[in-house]
Amino acid sequence: MTDPLRRPLRIIQAAAFPFPSAQGSQVYVRGMARALARRGHDVTVVCYAHGEGEIDTQYRVVRTPRIPGYNNLRAGPDWVKPGLDLALAAKIASIPADIVHAHNYEAPVAAYLAQRFTGTPIVYSAHNTMGEELPTYFAGRLPRALARRAGALLDRTVPRMSQHAVVLTEETKDTLHDLGCRHVSLVAPGVDFDELADVVPATLPEGPWVVYAGNPDAYQDLPVLMDAMRRLEGVGLLMVSASPLDEWAGMGLPKFKAVQTSDFDEVKQLVAAADVAAIPRMVCSGFPIKLLNTLGLGVPTVIAKGSARGLPGEVVVPNGDAAAMARAIRGLLDAPERRRELAARARSHVRLACTWDARAAELEAIYARIVQQ
Repeated sequence: MTDPLRRPLRIIQAAAFPFPSAQGSQVYVRGMARALARRGHDVTVVCYAHGEGEIDTQYRVVRTPRIPGYNNLRAGPDWVKPGLDLALAAKIASIPADIVHAHNYEAPVAAYLAQRFTGTPIVYSAHNTMGEELPTYFAGRLPRALARRAGALLDRTVPRMSQHAVVLTEETKDTLHDLGCRHVSLVAPGVDFDELADVVPATLPEGPWVVYAGNPDAYQDLPVLMDAMRRLEGVGLLMVSASPLDEWAGMGLPKFKAVQTSDFDEVKQLVAAADVAAIPRMVCSGFPIKLLNTLGLGVPTVIAKGSARGLPGEVVVPNGDAAAMARAIRGLLDAPERRRELAARARSHVRLACTWDARAAELEAIYARIVQQ
């Protein structure tokens, strides 16, 4: 048998979401696809029909058929997605491949349906656990309880549809082992550091400014950040997202700026212009991709314990503690020398230890073992 490390592999990145978009999972898939393509592999991203932003030329993008009027960029369930996921399965089945690398939860199910016809092995990327995330999309005690049970059922079944699982943290690795997954590897996310170098900061009104860059979905725990900002007189909150931010503009902060954009260059410039970044998410079984971007841009980041990953440049606060978050932000704003030192350490660590090229080599070794079986 030919050693797959000595020949290009045909790799499908199965992504049951809009693509591209300046959101965590989409940024993750884009970085992975580009890095694997740079290593000489034939990479195809199979995704929903819509997205926002430029498509890279290093890999192909194959889309499900477009549904007129449907352009939802938000995460979470809706009535259209099951049909899109069946179409995704059909697209995956139509493309010859050595490996299908499926992300989140809908794509592994689509890949599993396609595998009934193709036999192509599946690698599953666990971005989160559904028992944790699914209840956040519902209001009311009963719907949340039912969603929690449904999420737990998905956690027990979907990961085991794959031949190998890739996780972003040691905790999730243990969780998947407990759920019955035999082959699980830790491969942390990466960045293309050249994208974060030489970024010219945007011009903002007189500061100081705290930035939150990411989606505004319920699991991000943004009310904690809003509460913290109300305690910081004279400090502005800059929110940057590919999704609408209208609901947050009416929260009564005297100094607030919202920018809706999926242009990653604009996102980087806005983040780089801020003094401090904030990530209030209390429970995160995956990896907050935005954290690598804020640290790689040299912006010290105040982060809830549940999302912290022990990286230089983090300032960790207890989950759900708005007062502690406000104190940590104020402490950084009042200590410019400390901010500069944290920024330098953060950028250096991301540049040396968190590149997608290194991560792609780890993924390639996993693919090789599977193809050789």
